[in-house]
Amino acid sequence: MAMEKRTVLILAPCGETRRSQLQKAYGARCDLFFEEDREAALSQAEVIIGAPGEADLQKAKNLRWLQLSWAGVDAYAKMERFPKNVLVTNVSGAFGVIISEYVVAGIVAQYRGFGVYRDNQKKHVWRQRDESSTVFGKRAVILGMGDLGSNVAKRLAAFGAHPVGVRRTVRDALVPFFEAQFAIENLDEALKNADILINCLPATRETSGLLTRERLEKLKKGALFVNVGRGSIVKNDDLVYALQNKQLRGAVLDVLEKEPLPEDSPLWDMENVLVTPHIAGPSDTENEDVRGAIWDICLENLGRYLDGKPLRHVVDLKTGY
Repeated sequence: MAMEKRTVLILAPCGETRRSQLQKAYGARCDLFFEEDREAALSQAEVIIGAPGEADLQKAKNLRWLQLSWAGVDAYAKMERFPKNVLVTNVSGAFGVIISEYVVAGIVAQYRGFGVYRDNQKKHVWRQRDESSTVFGKRAVILGMGDLGSNVAKRLAAFGAHPVGVRRTVRDALVPFFEAQFAIENLDEALKNADILINCLPATRETSGLLTRERLEKLKKGALFVNVGRGSIVKNDDLVYALQNKQLRGAVLDVLEKEPLPEDSPLWDMENVLVTPHIAGPSDTENEDVRGAIWDICLENLGRYLDGKPLRHVVDLKTGY
């Protein structure tokens, strides 16, 4: 007796080569539908791969598993009508390399004043800065010791920095490339004498507003702040205060409390602040390496689902990770 096929709706960008790969690998066991079939297939889909909106999810009455095509899940955790009994997985692990390279690039750019030199170049001004720093020897406190945090630690260690990690709970085994670790409840202790603070944490109830004005003051005077996690961890006003009072020497901000950053925010005009529009981890349509990593995770999980094996990168929407 033939096994009943599973209905799989793929909303992630998927070219002809990828579609052929999917059909060859899973066509015998799945009825595969794509973006152009969205409306017709939503009500039948047992599996969705991609990033459907809340309205789509309400139509997906037979949905059992949602494989997201990105790492962040905060938008789904906030949905008031997310379907019950739907397993959610993400692609954690696909963005560690490219985001960690952004972090290192941002730190070096700030320490060497590249932004100032770029502005001077536009004005045809030949002027040297009096100040420059090196990554070597710096104590870098990294909030989050998962894939992203560990990739950041690896690259900073190569520069001779001293990575220190902060995580929910301290474990016996230290993650490679970290020299020390602290539990989140001991965050204040971890921040002492930090030259660089890097946020890699997701948006959860526990991380919202975690970096208060008072906490930022526990950093070494003149520390550098880098945010590639979620902007909800610190209020824009507290960042501005710390920068204006030189508690922070500068900031590299790919995520912010409010996105897009309001036009009247002082952060736009600060010489020591680099603002980018949430591009540290580009979407799967923009970068071939990231695209490949995303599909590797999605295809492996689809195979595991069809074989009845436990899925990888399962997310608990109640906790946000």
